[in-house]
Amino acid sequence: MGTIKRKRLYYIYVLIAFMGFAPAAHGQDISVSAQLDTTEFLIGDQVGIELKVKQPINEFVGIPIFEQEINTDLEILEQSENDTTLLESGHYLIKKRLLVTVFDSGYYALPPIPFLYYTDTIRTDPIGFRVRTVPVDTSQAIKDIKMPYGAPLSFAEVFPWAGGGIALAVLILALAYIIRKLKRKEPIIKRVKPREPAHIIAYRDLDKLKAGKLWQQDKVKEYYTDLTDILRLYLWNRYTVRTLERTSEEILDSLKNIDFSDEEAFETLKDIFHVSDLVKFAKFKPLADEHEKCIEGAYKFVDRTKLIVEEKKEESEVEANEEKQGVINEVNETKVLEENSISK
Repeated sequence: MGTIKRKRLYYIYVLIAFMGFAPAAHGQDISVSAQLDTTEFLIGDQVGIELKVKQPINEFVGIPIFEQEINTDLEILEQSENDTTLLESGHYLIKKRLLVTVFDSGYYALPPIPFLYYTDTIRTDPIGFRVRTVPVDTSQAIKDIKMPYGAPLSFAEVFPWAGGGIALAVLILALAYIIRKLKRKEPIIKRVKPREPAHIIAYRDLDKLKAGKLWQQDKVKEYYTDLTDILRLYLWNRYTVRTLERTSEEILDSLKNIDFSDEEAFETLKDIFHVSDLVKFAKFKPLADEHEKCIEGAYKFVDRTKLIVEEKKEESEVEANEEKQGVINEVNETKVLEENSISK
């Protein structure tokens, strides 16, 4: 009896709402409507409501824009943009869809939805609908809640752990390598020595830079960049001074730390770096004689700091070979004289 009584009250409510909000007649052939996809659904189901407006092309009817809910029962999840179609009759058909849901069971009514028409309001008819709960079979025994199913591990889940393990292994091997080198008093990173002496490479690069005549072509910044790069490479090859990604001041400080004793050469290098930094970072434009002075200073710096020991060693080896060859020649001459005396 309770259910029948509730249904009667529901239909009475819908009838009263329909009578109270029946749309007014309009002489301009304008009609509005609202339609539910279904009038019976489960709690939490998502149901669509389609709003329609039919109007002449010279009229305007405003379709409402909703907030998060139509009323306290109907919650709006989505609402589309207006879709306008020109009919053959010369009318516009405008549609808008709402996606709604209800989180409580019972009988409800979609209230009349107002559409603005100039200073008037046109409303849709109310629509009754029912929201049901999930049916429960009371004849079956109560069962325990099933535990979640175990899913296989994905690559995205395994990768962070595998990557972390590999990184840890690499770190341990690197530490072991460093400790071993330190115990043996060996350099941790072996520097690959150039096939040619450092000053030979520097001289060749300076000659190439000089022949390129960059500053004469108004490429002053490129000129000083190449000049300092040549000196940086020379310092790395000659003194194993770290020069990459270091400022001029840091390079000069590194020379002081290795007890660089040639003050004149140091000041020459310092002046070149100073002019170069002004050109590259302060847009300074030196005079022509300053360009010549800097490259000649680079030649001078390389000439004063090149490894003379290697050249002396080469000269001594040449002298030793010449002396050895002279002894061989004397022995050969003696043998020839002895052979000639014997033959006589």
